[in-house]
Amino acid sequence: MDEDIHIHDIIVIGAGPCGLALAARLREHTPSALFTDSEHQRYHWMKASTTSKRTKPVRTSRRSRTDRDRLLQGPSPSKSTIDMAVLDAQSSTWMSSWNSKFSNLRISHLRSPMFFHPDPSDRDGLLSFTYREAREKELREIQGVVGKSLSKHQRKQQMKRKGSVNQETSYLDERDRNDYFRPSQSLFKKYCEEVASRYGLSDLVEEAEVSSISYEPSLVDKDSGIFTLKTSAGMKRARIVVMAVGAALKPKLPPDCPFCGLEQTGSVTHAFMRPNSSPSLSKQGNTLPPHVLRKIAAKKPTNIIVVGGGLTSAQITDTALSSGVTKVYHLMRGRMKVKHFDVDLPWVGKYKNYHLATFWSADDDEERFEMVRDARGGGSITPEYRKILQGHEAGGRVDICTETEIVGARWIEEKQCWEVKTRPEIEMPGIDHVVYATGLQVDFKGIPALQPLLGEQDVRCIGGMPCLTDDLMLSEDVPLFVTGRLASLRLGPGAGNLEGARMGAERIAWKVGELLRDWDKLSPGLDITENADSGYGSTGSGEEEVDSRRMGLGIENQFAVLGREDDEEDS
Repeated sequence: MDEDIHIHDIIVIGAGPCGLALAARLREHTPSALFTDSEHQRYHWMKASTTSKRTKPVRTSRRSRTDRDRLLQGPSPSKSTIDMAVLDAQSSTWMSSWNSKFSNLRISHLRSPMFFHPDPSDRDGLLSFTYREAREKELREIQGVVGKSLSKHQRKQQMKRKGSVNQETSYLDERDRNDYFRPSQSLFKKYCEEVASRYGLSDLVEEAEVSSISYEPSLVDKDSGIFTLKTSAGMKRARIVVMAVGAALKPKLPPDCPFCGLEQTGSVTHAFMRPNSSPSLSKQGNTLPPHVLRKIAAKKPTNIIVVGGGLTSAQITDTALSSGVTKVYHLMRGRMKVKHFDVDLPWVGKYKNYHLATFWSADDDEERFEMVRDARGGGSITPEYRKILQGHEAGGRVDICTETEIVGARWIEEKQCWEVKTRPEIEMPGIDHVVYATGLQVDFKGIPALQPLLGEQDVRCIGGMPCLTDDLMLSEDVPLFVTGRLASLRLGPGAGNLEGARMGAERIAWKVGELLRDWDKLSPGLDITENADSGYGSTGSGEEEVDSRRMGLGIENQFAVLGREDDEEDS
């Protein structure tokens, strides 16, 4: 019976960066988004000092007293505050899909800078971890973005020579150089494991694919409804559900490609489709089928096509060549775009808050969608991989065909190869294999597991992305949260990257705390007094308590308590 199934406070669907960022944030009481380094040290020292001898301060003020519970506390993360479960379709470990993609494509370093990570406690946590583990040699500098800012003298000289100079919006100051290195995948993997261990999350993930999500509202006003999830591991129930699953759709070929319907006939795949034909694929990369591997082993010429203009397509091309493929035809619909990050540099650099403020103050979601599309600008590759591709091209092993698309294809069974037609026409031999690295389509309403829920909810979408509340909820009445790329209309162009994962976790954690307190003073076993000031909501349990969220954002501070006491005495 459904009534006998345990009801969790929250179920997180997805054990990738977004899921890890949220789970860690729900167990972090002093997040770096709200507290400075000095405040972290102060509050954790206050926590530690409560277990040692107490020193009574000499009262020099006319104020009668200032209660301890009216000042912000700084407890260490609790391991049992919220009844949380995490479900992942591929594994029972954190970051499994992420790690396997890096392994299959033999990617040594991340694309993102050092401050992009899922740890909520410290913006510089990954950098600190690197030095603590003495692994500085595993960092690679992001060339060409730091130290380009002009000094005041240089700007004056430029104005004399050229007249007015446009305001700098892209480049980064020299003092930020330490942030703009890229960690190795092995270093980042170890750091994520350390984050999961620190917050007691290591054994939290359960391998289970969710096939259906339904919601039954409460009959009592201001009480929680119940979500019911049908999964491959049985029925699950929760008061809150968070979708932290990227695009949330299974990879498939673009609907307008000539290979659609021929997947079972010939050798064509999407880059993110999981291999299912041979265990050896995990060693050779997930893009090469057995018949290609056999030709490589027999020293026969092999030719493949890689379609896409993003970084993944470049990585697949490089991996295929290192696996022994003779020649790769790399096709792009547009021109090759080269940039360091998946969004334009201004959204990552020192003026990113200005751009985010412009995004958040947009008139409507249609305008935000256009800003997201412009900032991302389609697929792009890094300068590092452009150099790699150019090296392969100079050696005659790669043909980079920009502004080219496939218009026809026929599988020749006896030769086990494709006959491909392109526009403009390119002469090429029989193609042994085709890989589409064209990203994943975003279609919130097309997610199969959400169909029971969407049948009862009127959800507006733009470009396949849902129009969520500011707290990333589906609606004020349905506590289904969405983070990651699907939350781009609220988080901005970087919603799908590691920084977006942390931003989304921050918003969701606040709202989760508010909801749990509103629902019967939290679930059994959740210490409300401990969490009143621990970063789980905008207000505490006391009527006169400092609003920790406003204080962390610089709107209010603890000295406001003193002013309030003056007001009380005067009255």
